[in-house]
Amino acid sequence: MGMKLFYLKVLLLFLSELRLTSQRHLPSLDNPQRHDEPASNHLTDDDVEDIHGTDVTRQIEEMFRSHSYELSIKPSNKEKPVKVGISLMIESITDISEKNMDLTFTLCIHENWRDERLKFSSDVRNSIVLPSRLVQKIWVPDIYIVGSKNSFIHETTVENAILRLYNDGNITYNIKLTTTVACQMSLHNFPLDTENCSLTIQSLGYNYEELLLEWMMPNHDALFMSPQLVKNMPKFRLVSQHYRNNNVTKPDVTTLKEAKVSQVQINFIFRRYLLSVFFQSYFLGMSMVVLAGLGMWLDPRSVPARVTISVTSVLTMSTIINGLKTSLPKVSYLTAMDIYLWICFLFIFATVLEFCVFNHFMTKQKLRKSFFSDSKRSSSTNDNENGLFLPNGNISAEECKTCRRCKLAIGKDDLTSQNKNHDFLQCQQPPVTEEQKPKEKFEKFRGRRRSKSILLKLLKRIKLKKMDVYFRIGYFTLFLIFNGVYWHYYIRVAYEV
Repeated sequence: MGMKLFYLKVLLLFLSELRLTSQRHLPSLDNPQRHDEPASNHLTDDDVEDIHGTDVTRQIEEMFRSHSYELSIKPSNKEKPVKVGISLMIESITDISEKNMDLTFTLCIHENWRDERLKFSSDVRNSIVLPSRLVQKIWVPDIYIVGSKNSFIHETTVENAILRLYNDGNITYNIKLTTTVACQMSLHNFPLDTENCSLTIQSLGYNYEELLLEWMMPNHDALFMSPQLVKNMPKFRLVSQHYRNNNVTKPDVTTLKEAKVSQVQINFIFRRYLLSVFFQSYFLGMSMVVLAGLGMWLDPRSVPARVTISVTSVLTMSTIINGLKTSLPKVSYLTAMDIYLWICFLFIFATVLEFCVFNHFMTKQKLRKSFFSDSKRSSSTNDNENGLFLPNGNISAEECKTCRRCKLAIGKDDLTSQNKNHDFLQCQQPPVTEEQKPKEKFEKFRGRRRSKSILLKLLKRIKLKKMDVYFRIGYFTLFLIFNGVYWHYYIRVAYEV
Protein backbone atom coordinates (compact mmCIF):
# COMPACT_ATOMS: atom_id res chain seq x y z
CA MET A 1 0.00 0.00 0.00
CA GLY A 2 2.88 2.36 0.81
CA MET A 3 4.58 1.75 -2.53
CA LYS A 4 1.37 2.59 -4.43
CA LEU A 5 1.09 5.96 -2.63
CA PHE A 6 4.74 6.76 -3.45
CA TYR A 7 4.32 6.09 -7.18
CA LEU A 8 1.07 8.15 -7.21
CA LYS A 9 2.83 11.19 -5.76
CA VAL A 10 5.66 10.98 -8.34
CA LEU A 11 3.09 10.83 -11.15
CA LEU A 12 1.21 13.90 -9.87
CA LEU A 13 4.49 15.91 -9.69
CA PHE A 14 5.39 14.93 -13.26
CA LEU A 15 1.95 16.02 -14.59
CA SER A 16 2.12 19.37 -12.82
CA GLU A 17 5.58 20.10 -14.26
CA LEU A 18 4.38 19.17 -17.74
CA ARG A 19 1.42 21.57 -17.41
CA LEU A 20 3.66 24.51 -16.44
CA THR A 21 5.96 23.89 -19.39
CA SER A 22 3.09 23.84 -21.88
CA GLN A 23 1.75 27.17 -20.59
CA ARG A 24 5.11 28.93 -21.28
CA HIS A 25 5.27 27.90 -24.97
CA LEU A 26 1.59 28.09 -25.94
CA PRO A 27 0.16 31.56 -26.89
CA SER A 28 -2.28 33.11 -24.51
CA LEU A 29 -5.92 33.54 -25.42
CA ASP A 30 -5.81 37.31 -24.87
CA ASN A 31 -2.98 37.87 -27.36
CA PRO A 32 -2.90 35.00 -29.82
CA GLN A 33 0.20 34.80 -32.06
CA ARG A 34 -0.27 34.78 -35.79
CA HIS A 35 1.61 32.19 -37.79
CA ASP A 36 2.53 34.70 -40.52
CA GLU A 37 4.16 37.14 -38.03
CA PRO A 38 7.87 37.67 -38.89
CA ALA A 39 10.44 36.05 -36.65
CA SER A 40 12.43 39.32 -36.21
CA ASN A 41 10.30 40.29 -33.24
CA HIS A 42 11.99 37.56 -31.23
CA LEU A 43 14.64 38.84 -28.79
CA THR A 44 18.29 38.26 -29.75
CA ASP A 45 21.46 38.41 -27.70
CA ASP A 46 22.32 41.88 -29.04
CA ASP A 47 18.85 43.22 -28.12
CA VAL A 48 19.11 42.11 -24.54
CA GLU A 49 19.61 45.09 -22.30
CA ASP A 50 22.98 45.14 -20.50
CA ILE A 51 21.92 45.63 -16.91
CA HIS A 52 25.62 45.86 -15.79
CA GLY A 53 26.67 48.61 -18.27
CA THR A 54 26.16 52.34 -18.14
CA ASP A 55 24.51 54.76 -20.51
CA VAL A 56 27.91 55.74 -21.95
CA THR A 57 29.04 52.17 -22.66
CA ARG A 58 25.68 51.43 -24.30
CA GLN A 59 26.15 54.40 -26.64
CA ILE A 60 29.66 53.31 -27.61
CA GLU A 61 28.66 49.67 -28.13
CA GLU A 62 25.68 50.72 -30.22
CA MET A 63 28.03 52.76 -32.43
CA PHE A 64 30.24 49.74 -33.05
CA ARG A 65 27.21 47.50 -33.75
CA SER A 66 25.89 49.91 -36.35
CA HIS A 67 29.33 50.09 -38.04
CA SER A 68 29.31 53.88 -37.99
CA TYR A 69 32.95 53.91 -36.79
CA GLU A 70 35.70 52.77 -39.17
CA LEU A 71 38.90 51.59 -37.49
CA SER A 72 41.18 52.02 -40.51
CA ILE A 73 40.33 55.70 -41.09
CA LYS A 74 42.11 58.35 -39.04
CA PRO A 75 40.09 61.14 -37.40
CA SER A 76 39.25 64.04 -39.69
CA ASN A 77 40.61 67.47 -38.78
CA LYS A 78 39.37 69.71 -41.62
CA GLU A 79 42.17 68.68 -43.99
CA LYS A 80 44.76 69.40 -41.30
CA PRO A 81 47.11 66.86 -39.74
CA VAL A 82 45.90 65.09 -36.65
CA LYS A 83 47.87 66.47 -33.71
CA VAL A 84 49.07 63.84 -31.27
CA GLY A 85 50.58 65.02 -28.01
CA ILE A 86 53.34 62.84 -26.54
CA SER A 87 54.57 62.81 -22.95
CA LEU A 88 56.86 60.38 -21.18
CA MET A 89 57.28 59.15 -17.65
CA ILE A 90 60.61 57.32 -17.34
CA GLU A 91 60.90 54.92 -14.44
CA SER A 92 64.48 53.78 -14.94
CA ILE A 93 67.45 53.79 -17.33
CA THR A 94 69.49 50.61 -17.03
CA ASP A 95 72.02 48.47 -18.88
CA ILE A 96 73.98 51.20 -20.65
CA SER A 97 76.31 48.90 -22.57
CA GLU A 98 79.43 50.05 -24.42
CA LYS A 99 79.93 46.61 -25.94
CA ASN A 100 76.45 46.43 -27.52
CA MET A 101 76.10 50.22 -27.79
CA ASP A 102 72.57 50.38 -26.44
CA LEU A 103 70.61 51.25 -23.29
CA THR A 104 67.33 50.08 -21.77
CA PHE A 105 64.38 52.30 -20.77
CA THR A 106 61.38 51.40 -18.65
CA LEU A 107 58.80 54.11 -19.32
CA CYS A 108 55.16 55.05 -19.73
CA ILE A 109 54.09 56.71 -23.00
CA HIS A 110 51.07 59.04 -22.79
CA GLU A 111 49.38 59.86 -26.09
CA ASN A 112 46.62 62.41 -26.51
CA TRP A 113 44.51 63.18 -29.62
CA ARG A 114 40.97 64.11 -30.57
CA ASP A 115 38.44 61.94 -32.39
CA GLU A 116 35.05 63.62 -32.81
CA ARG A 117 33.45 60.37 -33.90
CA LEU A 118 33.66 59.14 -30.30
CA LYS A 119 31.69 61.95 -28.67
CA PHE A 120 29.02 60.92 -26.21
CA SER A 121 26.50 62.65 -23.98
CA SER A 122 26.34 62.04 -20.27
CA ASP A 123 25.09 64.08 -17.35
CA VAL A 124 26.86 61.98 -14.75
CA ARG A 125 30.46 61.75 -15.90
CA ASN A 126 32.65 63.35 -18.59
CA SER A 127 35.12 60.49 -19.15
CA ILE A 128 35.26 56.75 -19.09
CA VAL A 129 37.98 54.10 -19.17
CA LEU A 130 37.22 51.70 -22.00
CA PRO A 131 37.65 47.98 -21.49
CA SER A 132 40.37 46.20 -23.39
CA ARG A 133 37.90 44.56 -25.79
CA LEU A 134 36.85 48.00 -27.04
CA VAL A 135 40.37 49.50 -27.23
CA GLN A 136 41.19 47.23 -30.15
CA LYS A 137 38.24 48.69 -32.11
CA ILE A 138 39.42 52.32 -31.86
CA TRP A 139 41.95 54.07 -34.11
CA VAL A 140 45.26 54.78 -32.32
CA PRO A 141 48.40 56.45 -33.76
CA ASP A 142 50.86 54.01 -35.33
CA ILE A 143 53.92 55.34 -33.51
CA TYR A 144 57.07 53.37 -32.77
CA ILE A 145 60.47 53.92 -31.15
CA VAL A 146 63.25 54.48 -33.66
CA GLY A 147 66.26 52.19 -33.20
CA SER A 148 64.48 49.85 -30.81
CA LYS A 149 66.12 46.42 -30.65
CA ASN A 150 63.64 44.78 -28.30
CA SER A 151 60.40 46.02 -26.69
CA PHE A 152 57.56 44.48 -24.73
CA ILE A 153 54.44 45.71 -22.94
CA HIS A 154 54.15 44.89 -19.26
CA GLU A 155 51.38 42.52 -18.24
CA THR A 156 51.52 42.61 -14.44
CA THR A 157 48.84 42.11 -13.28
CA VAL A 158 46.91 42.95 -16.44
CA GLU A 159 48.05 44.34 -19.77
CA ASN A 160 49.39 47.82 -19.03
CA ALA A 161 47.50 49.63 -21.80
CA ILE A 162 44.70 51.99 -20.76
CA LEU A 163 42.50 54.22 -22.94
CA ARG A 164 40.39 57.00 -21.41
CA LEU A 165 37.66 58.58 -23.55
CA TYR A 166 36.22 62.03 -22.80
CA ASN A 167 32.77 63.24 -23.82
CA ASP A 168 34.18 65.89 -26.19
CA GLY A 169 36.11 63.27 -28.20
CA ASN A 170 39.53 63.68 -26.55
CA ILE A 171 41.39 60.43 -26.01
CA THR A 172 44.27 59.65 -23.67
CA TYR A 173 46.13 56.42 -24.30
CA ASN A 174 48.69 55.23 -21.71
CA ILE A 175 51.00 52.31 -22.19
CA LYS A 176 53.90 50.99 -20.10
CA LEU A 177 56.75 49.20 -21.82
CA THR A 178 60.44 48.32 -21.63
CA THR A 179 62.57 48.97 -24.69
CA THR A 180 66.24 48.56 -25.60
CA VAL A 181 67.37 51.40 -27.87
CA ALA A 182 70.55 51.62 -29.92
CA CYS A 183 72.99 54.42 -29.07
CA GLN A 184 76.01 55.10 -31.28
CA MET A 185 78.74 55.95 -28.78
CA SER A 186 82.04 57.66 -29.53
CA LEU A 187 84.72 55.91 -27.49
CA HIS A 188 87.73 58.01 -28.49
CA ASN A 189 87.96 59.47 -24.98
CA PHE A 190 86.91 56.32 -23.10
CA PRO A 191 86.66 56.21 -20.08
CA LEU A 192 86.63 60.03 -19.90
CA ASP A 193 83.84 60.19 -22.47
CA THR A 194 80.50 61.99 -22.59
CA GLU A 195 77.80 60.17 -24.55
CA ASN A 196 74.73 61.56 -26.32
CA CYS A 197 71.88 59.03 -26.57
CA SER A 198 68.43 59.80 -27.92
CA LEU A 199 64.91 58.40 -27.59
CA THR A 200 62.99 59.10 -30.82
CA ILE A 201 59.30 58.44 -31.51
CA GLN A 202 57.74 58.77 -34.96
CA SER A 203 54.84 57.51 -37.07
CA LEU A 204 55.23 54.34 -39.06
CA GLY A 205 52.86 55.04 -41.97
CA TYR A 206 51.65 58.66 -41.86
CA ASN A 207 53.66 61.64 -43.09
CA TYR A 208 53.79 65.02 -41.38
CA GLU A 209 50.82 66.30 -43.47
CA GLU A 210 48.60 63.58 -42.03
CA LEU A 211 49.95 63.11 -38.49
CA LEU A 212 51.83 65.68 -36.43
CA LEU A 213 53.59 64.66 -33.22
CA GLU A 214 54.21 67.26 -30.50
CA TRP A 215 55.72 67.21 -27.06
CA MET A 216 53.16 67.61 -24.32
CA MET A 217 55.57 68.23 -21.42
CA PRO A 218 54.69 71.41 -19.51
CA ASN A 219 57.20 70.56 -16.80
CA HIS A 220 60.44 69.02 -18.05
CA ASP A 221 61.47 68.10 -14.52
CA ALA A 222 58.56 65.65 -14.37
CA LEU A 223 60.21 63.40 -16.93
CA PHE A 224 61.38 60.90 -14.32
CA MET A 225 59.11 59.12 -11.91
CA SER A 226 61.87 59.00 -9.29
CA PRO A 227 65.04 61.09 -9.80
CA GLN A 228 66.95 58.77 -7.45
CA LEU A 229 66.60 55.87 -9.89
CA VAL A 230 68.39 57.93 -12.54
CA LYS A 231 71.03 59.42 -10.26
CA ASN A 232 72.03 56.01 -8.93
CA MET A 233 73.07 54.53 -12.27
CA PRO A 234 76.22 52.39 -11.85
CA LYS A 235 78.29 53.65 -14.79
CA PHE A 236 76.98 57.03 -15.91
CA ARG A 237 75.66 60.26 -14.49
CA LEU A 238 72.84 62.07 -16.31
CA VAL A 239 74.00 65.61 -17.05
CA SER A 240 71.01 67.02 -18.95
CA GLN A 241 68.22 66.23 -21.40
CA HIS A 242 66.90 68.22 -24.38
CA TYR A 243 63.57 68.04 -26.24
CA ARG A 244 63.24 68.40 -30.00
CA ASN A 245 60.46 68.32 -32.63
CA ASN A 246 61.71 67.27 -36.05
CA ASN A 247 60.41 66.67 -39.53
CA VAL A 248 62.80 64.15 -41.02
CA THR A 249 62.92 62.93 -44.59
CA LYS A 250 62.87 59.21 -45.26
CA PRO A 251 62.28 57.18 -48.45
CA ASP A 252 58.76 55.95 -49.05
CA VAL A 253 58.81 52.35 -50.26
CA THR A 254 55.33 52.47 -51.82
CA THR A 255 55.81 55.61 -53.95
CA LEU A 256 59.62 55.41 -54.28
CA LYS A 257 59.81 59.03 -53.28
CA GLU A 258 61.04 60.90 -50.25
CA ALA A 259 58.48 61.77 -47.59
CA LYS A 260 58.73 63.89 -44.47
CA VAL A 261 57.74 62.28 -41.21
CA SER A 262 57.03 64.03 -37.94
CA GLN A 263 58.97 62.84 -34.90
CA VAL A 264 59.66 63.86 -31.33
CA GLN A 265 63.06 63.31 -29.80
CA ILE A 266 64.67 63.64 -26.41
CA ASN A 267 68.47 63.67 -26.08
CA PHE A 268 70.19 62.46 -22.93
CA ILE A 269 73.73 63.59 -22.06
CA PHE A 270 75.56 60.99 -19.97
CA ARG A 271 78.98 61.37 -18.35
CA ARG A 272 80.86 58.31 -17.21
CA TYR A 273 82.05 57.78 -13.65
CA LEU A 274 85.86 57.58 -13.75
CA LEU A 275 86.57 56.14 -10.31
CA SER A 276 85.45 52.55 -10.95
CA VAL A 277 87.25 52.33 -14.30
CA PHE A 278 90.37 53.95 -12.79
CA PHE A 279 90.91 51.15 -10.28
CA GLN A 280 90.13 48.46 -12.87
CA SER A 281 92.60 49.68 -15.50
CA TYR A 282 94.73 52.76 -14.76
CA PHE A 283 95.76 51.80 -11.24
CA LEU A 284 96.82 48.32 -12.39
CA GLY A 285 98.89 49.81 -15.22
CA MET A 286 100.63 52.23 -12.84
CA SER A 287 101.37 49.42 -10.40
CA MET A 288 102.99 47.28 -13.08
CA VAL A 289 105.18 50.16 -14.27
CA VAL A 290 106.34 50.93 -10.72
CA LEU A 291 106.97 47.23 -10.01
CA ALA A 292 109.07 46.86 -13.16
CA GLY A 293 111.01 50.00 -12.21
CA LEU A 294 111.73 48.72 -8.73
CA GLY A 295 113.25 45.62 -10.29
CA MET A 296 116.10 47.78 -11.58
CA TRP A 297 117.29 48.26 -7.97
CA LEU A 298 118.14 44.57 -7.72
CA ASP A 299 121.75 43.48 -8.04
CA PRO A 300 122.59 43.21 -11.78
CA ARG A 301 124.53 40.04 -11.05
CA SER A 302 121.31 38.33 -9.89
CA VAL A 303 120.10 37.69 -13.44
CA PRO A 304 117.23 35.27 -12.61
CA ALA A 305 115.58 37.72 -10.21
CA ARG A 306 115.64 40.67 -12.62
CA VAL A 307 114.51 38.59 -15.58
CA THR A 308 111.65 37.09 -13.56
CA ILE A 309 110.31 40.49 -12.46
CA SER A 310 110.59 42.00 -15.96
CA VAL A 311 109.00 39.10 -17.81
CA THR A 312 106.22 38.71 -15.21
CA SER A 313 105.38 42.42 -15.47
CA VAL A 314 105.20 42.20 -19.27
CA LEU A 315 102.89 39.16 -19.20
CA THR A 316 100.66 40.68 -16.49
CA MET A 317 100.30 43.91 -18.45
CA SER A 318 99.36 42.07 -21.63
CA THR A 319 96.74 40.09 -19.67
CA ILE A 320 95.24 43.31 -18.30
CA ILE A 321 95.00 44.81 -21.79
CA ASN A 322 93.34 41.72 -23.27
CA GLY A 323 90.90 41.44 -20.34
CA LEU A 324 89.75 45.04 -20.66
CA LYS A 325 89.35 44.79 -24.44
CA THR A 326 86.80 42.00 -24.06
CA SER A 327 84.38 44.39 -22.31
CA LEU A 328 84.56 46.94 -25.15
CA PRO A 329 83.37 46.78 -28.75
CA LYS A 330 85.90 46.07 -31.47
CA VAL A 331 86.38 49.59 -32.78
CA SER A 332 88.86 50.60 -35.47
CA TYR A 333 90.52 53.32 -33.39
CA LEU A 334 92.44 53.56 -30.13
CA THR A 335 90.63 54.77 -27.05
CA ALA A 336 92.21 56.92 -24.37
CA MET A 337 92.56 53.89 -22.13
CA ASP A 338 94.30 51.94 -24.91
CA ILE A 339 96.87 54.71 -25.33
CA TYR A 340 97.62 54.76 -21.61
CA LEU A 341 97.91 50.98 -21.20
CA TRP A 342 100.07 50.49 -24.28
CA ILE A 343 102.48 53.22 -23.19
CA CYS A 344 102.67 51.52 -19.78
CA PHE A 345 103.49 48.32 -21.66
CA LEU A 346 106.33 50.12 -23.48
CA PHE A 347 107.73 51.40 -20.18
CA ILE A 348 107.75 47.88 -18.77
CA PHE A 349 109.32 46.48 -21.93
CA ALA A 350 112.02 49.18 -21.70
CA THR A 351 113.18 47.69 -18.39
CA VAL A 352 113.79 44.37 -20.16
CA LEU A 353 115.80 46.10 -22.89
CA GLU A 354 117.77 48.08 -20.30
CA PHE A 355 118.82 44.96 -18.47
CA CYS A 356 119.85 43.24 -21.73
CA VAL A 357 122.04 46.19 -22.74
CA PHE A 358 123.46 46.58 -19.24
CA ASN A 359 124.26 42.90 -18.99
CA HIS A 360 125.95 42.99 -22.42
CA PHE A 361 128.32 45.84 -21.48
CA MET A 362 128.98 44.31 -18.09
CA THR A 363 130.01 41.02 -19.72
CA LYS A 364 132.32 42.84 -22.16
CA GLN A 365 133.93 44.75 -19.33
CA LYS A 366 134.64 41.54 -17.44
CA LEU A 367 136.28 40.02 -20.52
CA ARG A 368 138.43 43.10 -21.02
CA LYS A 369 139.61 43.13 -17.42
CA SER A 370 140.43 39.44 -17.52
CA PHE A 371 142.42 39.90 -20.74
CA PHE A 372 144.56 42.73 -19.42
CA SER A 373 145.24 40.86 -16.21
CA ASP A 374 146.44 37.83 -18.23
CA SER A 375 148.56 40.08 -20.50
CA LYS A 376 150.28 41.76 -17.55
CA ARG A 377 150.97 38.43 -15.95
CA SER A 378 152.59 37.02 -19.14
CA SER A 379 154.73 40.15 -19.82
CA SER A 380 156.13 40.24 -16.31
CA THR A 381 157.08 36.56 -16.57
CA ASN A 382 158.99 37.11 -19.84
CA ASP A 383 160.95 40.06 -18.43
CA ASN A 384 162.08 38.11 -15.43
CA GLU A 385 163.17 35.15 -17.51
CA ASN A 386 164.88 36.88 -20.46
CA GLY A 387 166.08 40.20 -19.08
CA LEU A 388 167.50 42.65 -21.71
CA PHE A 389 167.82 41.50 -25.27
CA LEU A 390 170.19 42.65 -27.95
CA PRO A 391 168.86 43.83 -31.31
CA ASN A 392 167.67 40.82 -33.14
CA GLY A 393 166.06 41.95 -36.32
CA ASN A 394 163.89 44.62 -37.91
CA ILE A 395 160.13 45.09 -37.27
CA SER A 396 157.83 47.71 -38.72
CA ALA A 397 156.79 50.75 -36.74
CA GLU A 398 153.12 49.75 -36.95
CA GLU A 399 153.86 46.43 -35.31
CA CYS A 400 155.91 48.18 -32.69
CA LYS A 401 153.05 50.50 -31.84
CA THR A 402 150.89 47.52 -31.07
CA CYS A 403 153.56 46.08 -28.79
CA ARG A 404 153.20 47.21 -25.23
CA ARG A 405 156.83 46.49 -24.36
CA CYS A 406 158.13 48.60 -27.25
CA LYS A 407 155.92 51.51 -26.26
CA LEU A 408 157.42 51.35 -22.78
CA ALA A 409 160.96 51.21 -24.16
CA ILE A 410 160.62 53.89 -26.86
CA GLY A 411 158.12 56.73 -26.64
CA LYS A 412 155.73 57.73 -29.36
CA ASP A 413 157.63 60.96 -30.05
CA ASP A 414 160.87 59.07 -30.48
CA LEU A 415 159.32 56.79 -33.00
CA THR A 416 158.06 59.60 -35.19
CA SER A 417 161.18 61.78 -34.93
CA GLN A 418 163.80 59.12 -35.49
CA ASN A 419 162.14 57.33 -38.37
CA LYS A 420 160.56 59.98 -40.54
CA ASN A 421 162.27 58.65 -43.70
CA HIS A 422 162.61 55.02 -42.67
CA ASP A 423 160.19 52.21 -43.13
CA PHE A 424 161.57 50.12 -40.31
CA LEU A 425 162.69 50.68 -36.76
CA GLN A 426 165.63 49.13 -35.05
CA CYS A 427 163.88 47.79 -32.01
CA GLN A 428 165.89 47.18 -28.86
CA GLN A 429 163.56 44.38 -27.98
CA PRO A 430 163.48 41.00 -29.63
CA PRO A 431 160.76 40.27 -32.16
CA VAL A 432 157.37 39.64 -30.58
CA THR A 433 156.69 35.97 -30.38
CA GLU A 434 153.33 34.31 -30.89
CA GLU A 435 152.83 34.03 -27.16
CA GLN A 436 153.37 37.76 -26.64
CA LYS A 437 151.02 38.88 -29.40
CA PRO A 438 147.54 40.09 -28.32
CA LYS A 439 144.83 37.60 -28.42
CA GLU A 440 142.78 37.40 -31.59
CA LYS A 441 139.49 38.07 -29.83
CA PHE A 442 140.77 41.25 -28.30
CA GLU A 443 142.03 42.47 -31.69
CA LYS A 444 138.56 41.95 -33.20
CA PHE A 445 137.02 43.70 -30.23
CA ARG A 446 139.29 46.74 -30.78
CA GLY A 447 138.41 46.81 -34.49
CA ARG A 448 134.69 46.77 -33.80
CA ARG A 449 135.06 49.48 -31.18
CA ARG A 450 136.67 51.85 -33.69
CA SER A 451 133.75 51.40 -36.08
CA LYS A 452 131.00 52.08 -33.53
CA SER A 453 129.06 55.31 -33.40
CA ILE A 454 129.72 58.27 -31.17
CA LEU A 455 126.79 57.39 -28.94
CA LEU A 456 128.22 53.99 -28.04
CA LYS A 457 131.64 55.57 -27.42
CA LEU A 458 130.04 57.96 -24.97
CA LEU A 459 128.23 55.07 -23.29
CA LYS A 460 131.52 53.22 -22.89
CA ARG A 461 133.13 56.23 -21.25
CA ILE A 462 130.31 56.29 -18.69
CA LYS A 463 130.64 53.79 -15.95
CA LEU A 464 128.07 51.01 -15.92
CA LYS A 465 126.85 51.84 -12.44
CA LYS A 466 126.26 55.45 -13.40
CA MET A 467 124.45 54.38 -16.56
CA ASP A 468 122.10 52.18 -14.52
CA VAL A 469 121.38 55.02 -12.10
CA TYR A 470 120.69 57.46 -14.94
CA PHE A 471 118.24 55.05 -16.52
CA ARG A 472 116.33 54.64 -13.25
CA ILE A 473 116.01 58.39 -12.82
CA GLY A 474 114.96 58.90 -16.45
CA TYR A 475 112.49 56.01 -16.27
CA PHE A 476 110.44 57.41 -13.41
CA THR A 477 110.84 61.01 -14.58
CA LEU A 478 109.44 60.24 -18.03
CA PHE A 479 106.56 58.26 -16.52
CA LEU A 480 105.60 61.18 -14.28
CA ILE A 481 105.77 63.59 -17.22
CA PHE A 482 103.62 61.27 -19.32
CA ASN A 483 100.96 61.04 -16.58
CA GLY A 484 100.86 64.80 -16.20
CA VAL A 485 100.43 65.44 -19.94
CA TYR A 486 97.89 62.63 -20.35
CA TRP A 487 95.56 63.61 -17.52
CA HIS A 488 95.84 67.31 -18.27
CA TYR A 489 94.77 66.81 -21.87
CA TYR A 490 91.96 64.31 -21.40
CA ILE A 491 90.43 66.03 -18.37
CA ARG A 492 90.25 69.24 -20.37
CA VAL A 493 88.61 67.39 -23.26
CA ALA A 494 86.17 65.46 -21.05
CA TYR A 495 85.00 68.34 -18.86
CA GLU A 496 85.54 71.09 -21.46
CA VAL A 497 87.62 73.16 -19.05
